Amino acid sequence: MFEIGGERYLVVDAHVHAWDGAPANQAGPAGEQFVADLHHRHRVLDRRPRPLTVDEFERVSEHGLAADLLGTGHVDRAVLQPLGLSELFVLGFDPSSWHAELAEGLAGRFVVTGELDPTVDGAGRGMAARIRDEQLRGISLVSARRPESRTSLAAPWLRRTLSRAEQAGAGVVHLGVGVVAHPPPGAPVWAHAGVPDRPTATRATRSRWPSWAEPVRAGSALPVRVRNLRPPPAGGFDATELSVLAGALPRVQFVVGSGCLPTAVLARLARLPNVSVLLADLLVGLRTHPEEAGDALDALLAAYGPQRLLFGSGYPLVRPGPLVAETVAALRSRGLGPVALQAVLGATAARLYRLPVPETLIRHDDAARA
Repeated sequence: MFEIGGERYLVVDAHVHAWDGAPANQAGPAGEQFVADLHHRHRVLDRRPRPLTVDEFERVSEHGLAADLLGTGHVDRAVLQPLGLSELFVLGFDPSSWHAELAEGLAGRFVVTGELDPTVDGAGRGMAARIRDEQLRGISLVSARRPESRTSLAAPWLRRTLSRAEQAGAGVVHLGVGVVAHPPPGAPVWAHAGVPDRPTATRATRSRWPSWAEPVRAGSALPVRVRNLRPPPAGGFDATELSVLAGALPRVQFVVGSGCLPTAVLARLARLPNVSVLLADLLVGLRTHPEEAGDALDALLAAYGPQRLLFGSGYPLVRPGPLVAETVAALRSRGLGPVALQAVLGATAARLYRLPVPETLIRHDDAARA
């Protein structure tokens, strides 16, 4: 728990990744470039004395999660967000199947969520069974990785799939939540913090992937890797389509990333009671663009209130330890008291993901409802 001013707060990091972007898993130069750009952002955004090395950053281990989050990171619970990217990584970049294994090793500390990519044929088939088998609490919805493959959020089949997912136990849907190397067009200026202006992959310093993973001639038993793919742009979505979808599924809770839409558009979505905002991008943006990100935080607090805002770090892009203290300082400077601080740091996420909470948090939540 995080303690300040005699108050103790439960901290739930609602945006954590456990990925494998090591050279052995990269399917080609685009995978290498994607990881290199992310590591560049990490060096710019992370405020620890020493950034993670390339090897530490490329592949998140159980030891790293325990040390950086549950050790000195002030984090009590964390939500693991998947990111497949099967076109860039042989076994997937950040699949939920790995998360389930990590959650078993650190029982009770992690919430596992799944991924739904509507551009994949039959993406919604068997989703309810997967949710029950893997005990998923939420779904990351990839609306479009590429403009030509965009799927409408108002599609009837998607509405049916999310309704079945909610009945199976995954009642939280994430949109615009996920670590990206390049934010979508129209994203706030602070969401572009640390984005490299030019390619950052250093082919001369180390091997991109092992020799057995190089593309081979037809007829070989070795896997053929596609080499001409580029890193996909960040998936965006239409706010009007989200309004239709959220209105049709009032029992589903939608969690939207703070950096995926202009702040004014995001604030208008607050009229939908089942929409909340994950502040990961914005909290990091306070480090590089304090004035612009501060104005956005004020707008979101006014529109949603602290009871519909969630803390997140985007680990390993940013380690959460100092970010928790910075978040508390930013909220206290705006006159928010202990109840509001607890809502942002952990109470809102605990309610959405059905997490067990200590008695002190229950008292805070009762006071907020009163």
